[in-house]
Amino acid sequence: MNRRKMVPEPVVLLLQSIDSKTGSTVSPTRLDLTNLREERVKEFLQARSLAPKSQKAYRQDLQCFLNWIDKGWAEVTPRQIAQFKAYLMRQDLETGRRSLSDATVRRILGTLKNFYGWMVRSRYVSINPTTEVDLPKLTEPEAQNLKEGEVERIVQAALASSLPERNIALISVLLHGLRAEEVSMLNLKDYDGRRLRIREAKEDSKGWVPLTPQGKEAVERYLQWRELTGEILSPECPLFVSHSRRNLWQRLGYDGICKMMNAISKQTGIDFHAHQFRHTFATNLVLKGMNPYHVMTLTRHKSVQNFRRYTKAADQQAAEKAFDELMGMRNMTKAEKDEFNSI
Repeated sequence: MNRRKMVPEPVVLLLQSIDSKTGSTVSPTRLDLTNLREERVKEFLQARSLAPKSQKAYRQDLQCFLNWIDKGWAEVTPRQIAQFKAYLMRQDLETGRRSLSDATVRRILGTLKNFYGWMVRSRYVSINPTTEVDLPKLTEPEAQNLKEGEVERIVQAALASSLPERNIALISVLLHGLRAEEVSMLNLKDYDGRRLRIREAKEDSKGWVPLTPQGKEAVERYLQWRELTGEILSPECPLFVSHSRRNLWQRLGYDGICKMMNAISKQTGIDFHAHQFRHTFATNLVLKGMNPYHVMTLTRHKSVQNFRRYTKAADQQAAEKAFDELMGMRNMTKAEKDEFNSI
């Protein structure tokens, strides 16, 4: 008689993984969820043409939501999105002030809306839970353009700096409407002797920007000075470089540009940042009568609404001029009016 061997009862072993960031044990389900959420964010960023700084901002906004909720992307409900908005708009119990501004809340929710729109189009989710959540309304922003006297003082401070050739050229380029990050990414091959080519930009706003004679002169003088210092220039060299001992001839990055602006701000007593040169460029062109559409082409704005801040000053100036002309006409004698109309 054959005896069948007894098969032991199966033993279930709970496998655990180690979170590389915290060092704590994490269940496989939880680890997979975390990885999947991050993987979707990675795919989303790869699908968009974003500058490094913009990618970082998008990732931070989405991470803010991920830190708040522990559900998978497909499990999020419209109610939870509304609760997240309320969380963002919370007030500090001690000061009674909002923890985040309307602009910051709008940006974070806008990023989340863009992300879920992509998720629906990519068929990762069937319903967009952010659709019914409204973004906070913002007052129309004003252009933060610098006054002519302020620009002159900044230029004089750059002339008196330890690197006048580079700093004057840098400010000259910024005064042509380029963003600081765009300037940091320029190479020598992007300068054709008359224009600058922007290859990497926010929201894929690439294009060409012509330089004024003064701008070209400043750039040419800086490049000549670099050759005199012994640097061998090639088309792939950065247009603006560091001249410190530690980073000699290395690309001058966004942080380096901001550091230089902060130093000039402290020296002149003018509270400004590099992006205000872009505001100054756009506002001055509109005030001088250039077609706003052409100005938008040079600044590479994608949104008319965002560009509106630069035309407001020109509209106000034109309205005041029309008012003065009308009031002047009313006070004229008939003979003066006839003479005015005959001109």
